[in-house]
Amino acid sequence: MKPASFTSANVGMLLWAMLIAASFFAAAQVSHAIDPILLTALRLLFSALAFLPMLLLGRRTTVTGKGLLSHAWLGLLLAVYFGSLFEALRHTSAVNTGTLFTLVPLMTLIFEAFLSPGNSTGRRLLPMLIAAAGALLLILKGAGPGEWPSLYAVSVYAVGCLAMALYSPLSQRLKANSLKDCGPVAMTFWNMLFGSLFLFALCLLSGGWRTGALLSAGDLLWLVYLALFATLATFWLLHRAIGVIAASTVISYIYLSTLLLTAFHWFWLGQPPLLPEILGVLLVAIGMLALVLSSRRAVPATAGL
Repeated sequence: MKPASFTSANVGMLLWAMLIAASFFAAAQVSHAIDPILLTALRLLFSALAFLPMLLLGRRTTVTGKGLLSHAWLGLLLAVYFGSLFEALRHTSAVNTGTLFTLVPLMTLIFEAFLSPGNSTGRRLLPMLIAAAGALLLILKGAGPGEWPSLYAVSVYAVGCLAMALYSPLSQRLKANSLKDCGPVAMTFWNMLFGSLFLFALCLLSGGWRTGALLSAGDLLWLVYLALFATLATFWLLHRAIGVIAASTVISYIYLSTLLLTAFHWFWLGQPPLLPEILGVLLVAIGMLALVLSSRRAVPATAGL
């Protein structure tokens, strides 16, 4: 597959941010009585199966033992992130986990500096901090005073955030080595397949698989939607951009999702903007623009997309 251009990759990540923002509303439609780890395992499995026909029809369907091991590591990172998120949400609020997640792009930048030395990560530090500060203003404006998360929840989710931060730069590094000839379709299929298998194993250990009996037809339809648009499409766009854009800039597009959710509350729900929100939007916009411009000068890894 022909590599995506720099502009095309960034436009794709804009679509990625929109799909991520919309996924929060779709996920809220699924019954809360069903184990969330089971739901995520099903989402990843449905997404992988949707890519299977394209993988079989492609010219490069073979995968080496090293390639499978690489996909397993990436799938494990996905499972660790989602597993830690759901465990943390049992002990703290979504606001607190969202606040901690704003550190993921910064941690990604650190991992990128180690895994892709000489990739000019230093000049992206200040724009990253500006965008992160803006995202924090957008998230924290709804938090109540004195609401501190438990140390256990923070510790658990911090492990997951480290896993998610490592995902993009490690994908970029592996694409230059053991996954050199692996396109975005194959990357998405194998990573999601392994991620779903790890999560299903966790469900078996925790007993969460029993809640599968509560799935209704409506739940399954929403799961299919989430699998196709909030999981499959977003991860394909992610892997399409990795190697063309710096890994830390790719994951930073999550800040735009926060911005879009804020805009939804302004224009759709009719909530008047607060001063911290306006400042947060400006900081996110300035930081993301600077990140994109700095990534244009970065040397991309060989992606084989």
